[in-house]
Amino acid sequence: MRITSRIIISICLSASILSLSVSPALAFNASQPIDYVAFGDSVAAGVRGGVNEVGSTFGYTDDLANFLRDSGVLSSFNEDFCKSGITAKTLAANTAVLNDSTSSGYKLVRKAEIATLTIGANDLLAPLYAYIGSVKSTSSTDTTKLKAILNTVTSQIYDGTTAQAIGANIETILQNILNANPDIKIYVMGYYNPLPLASAMASVDLTTPLKDFNVYIQKAVSNVAAKNAGASISFVDTMSAISVDSLNNLVMSDIHPTPAGYKVIACEFWKQVKINIDGAVTAAPTKSAIQVNGKSMAFEAYSINDNNYFKLRDIAMAINETGKQFGVSWDSQKSSIVITSKTKYTSVGGEMACSGNTANVGTAKTSAVVCLDGKTLSLTAYNIGGYNYIKLRDVASAINFGVKYDEKTSTIGVDTTAGYSTQSAN
Repeated sequence: MRITSRIIISICLSASILSLSVSPALAFNASQPIDYVAFGDSVAAGVRGGVNEVGSTFGYTDDLANFLRDSGVLSSFNEDFCKSGITAKTLAANTAVLNDSTSSGYKLVRKAEIATLTIGANDLLAPLYAYIGSVKSTSSTDTTKLKAILNTVTSQIYDGTTAQAIGANIETILQNILNANPDIKIYVMGYYNPLPLASAMASVDLTTPLKDFNVYIQKAVSNVAAKNAGASISFVDTMSAISVDSLNNLVMSDIHPTPAGYKVIACEFWKQVKINIDGAVTAAPTKSAIQVNGKSMAFEAYSINDNNYFKLRDIAMAINETGKQFGVSWDSQKSSIVITSKTKYTSVGGEMACSGNTANVGTAKTSAVVCLDGKTLSLTAYNIGGYNYIKLRDVASAINFGVKYDEKTSTIGVDTTAGYSTQSAN
């Protein structure tokens, strides 16, 4: 049953967010003052890796606040709802105060523009934390005991109860925040693997279960967003960024990040914060049915300003082996996407994958350079979840295939037997 559950959950995993470099102090152009409230556990409170201390020191939330401060837009920063060791269940109870309009917590959140939430790990990893805290050195680690604990931790993700309960409590927390301020922008953290060396030592895969655990966090975000029209809630992936240099980002004998690791996490939040605040547009998951040459197909597509946007590789895969097929590659020297017409598309994996996201997301135009048969194209593209989404109409015009929209059935139709026409395209 556990293996079956893992397979089912893994299928639902969202594609990894691509790592991007940022220059926080220079990229932000917002002019309005920002009040920032942080919610969460020790990673939010700022317990430093390798230091046995309780309470708030300097964590990713402080780094994020500094990014806002350096950009000249931070009005206030509050960590009252951050506490080392807190569980999702306890924070759900603590945030009930946000439903009381006379409480200080309600007034704090009511005037805030953004909030971050990092919660759930303590509900799941408590046995691991307790053991790691008792180990004085790597040489004294009992690998048999460590393996048993890691297996216990991972089994909770697939037991059909624990992860679901954590997700339900996260939904309660998010709803309490929105009850106090429906216009606030909330950023919810996905967890990283805190002990890659320890899990490797015990020969237990901790990364895959934690990825699956993040699915429950993402589901909580989507569920609450679906129930609150216009709500802005974003999931922030940190696993990929932390793992790029885990030796510097993590203290291997502790579950907390190093100062460098906290900054890495803050940068992942910053990428989305600056997009949402910096005059970005809203991308809504496309609700229209999509057909390619009369055959229904599922795409991860978004509607922006009444136009539909798709991943370029998804389109290439969908019309492969037709008269309008095209190849897609990356030119690292010119930093450009290369399209070769009338060429069979070669899959790189991940095409046509659907995350199941139903929530609107903030996005901004990207400067992606796309060349078709050596000629640079002028395409409208937006970055969503680390991927470039390109306007379907632009791709159809460049490759010369037909696109029609049937208002009666709300269906987008791609026809590779026809040429592009501006009168019928959407």
